[in-house]
Amino acid sequence: MRDGQGKRWLLIIAFLCTLNLTAQEITVKGGFVEDSLLIGQDVNFWMATAYPPELEMVFPDSLYTFSPFEFSGKTYFPTEVIGGLAYDTTVYTIQSFEIDKVQYLKLPAVILNGTDSTVIETPLDSIFLTELAPVVTDSTKLKTNLDYQAVDRQFNFPLMYYIIGGFIILVVILLLIFGKRILKWMKLRRLRIHYEQFSEVFNEYIKKLKVDPEPELAEKALIFWKNYQQQLDKVPFSVMTTKEILNQDFATELNKPLKSIDRVVYGKRVQENIFQDFEQIDNFTQDRYSKKIAEIKDGK
Repeated sequence: MRDGQGKRWLLIIAFLCTLNLTAQEITVKGGFVEDSLLIGQDVNFWMATAYPPELEMVFPDSLYTFSPFEFSGKTYFPTEVIGGLAYDTTVYTIQSFEIDKVQYLKLPAVILNGTDSTVIETPLDSIFLTELAPVVTDSTKLKTNLDYQAVDRQFNFPLMYYIIGGFIILVVILLLIFGKRILKWMKLRRLRIHYEQFSEVFNEYIKKLKVDPEPELAEKALIFWKNYQQQLDKVPFSVMTTKEILNQDFATELNKPLKSIDRVVYGKRVQENIFQDFEQIDNFTQDRYSKKIAEIKDGK
């Protein structure tokens, strides 16, 4: 982030200006920095809290499920104590591969108090999806015709009712005949769009790891894969350990690549051929995707 120190104070000052707090009040605020996003593009969600300094406040980490978004990174600013209150600020960098035009997010802050804890959430905020489509301009010049044209002022309501009724009957008949096929087509299309988006981004990670096999980049690729695999198989991969993933009957072939990636990510080791382990994971995901396609086509 550019000018990180300035942005920190900007967020804190803006936050303070909206508050009228006593020393015992706790406030959690947050929202998107940007107004809109592109599919797969990084956007930022800020989160700021004010609370008594004697309390312990915990923010979400990379293991938290930011659905419908995917975690990409975060910037944490050290606690500031001003006027008898502690102020924490964190900016999360996230991505989305959903195609909904408006997407929402709120994040929790947890106050730890011995064996007890209290969860306070930021207000729900929204961000708009920007669709990339060619802009079509019409340069045709219109010629104005000011001549009087006689028109029939009486609207044919009975004909309109017949047309609407006939259209409704036609739609019902089509749904009865082709309803299952239409639903199946919609499922297959959505599955294909999500997989193509995943595959494009994941292959970019693999290309980067061939050139720069850094543990931080490997961790981002692993989190991105877990989130997509969770969506595909309806299994909570994002919060599961490698051991728990390998306990899944369909995931035993991931034993070698996942353990190798763990050594790099958690051991902070640079391994030149780590990209090969991610290629094996990519092959596994492609096979799971093909099986899901086959299941839908077979009506399962």
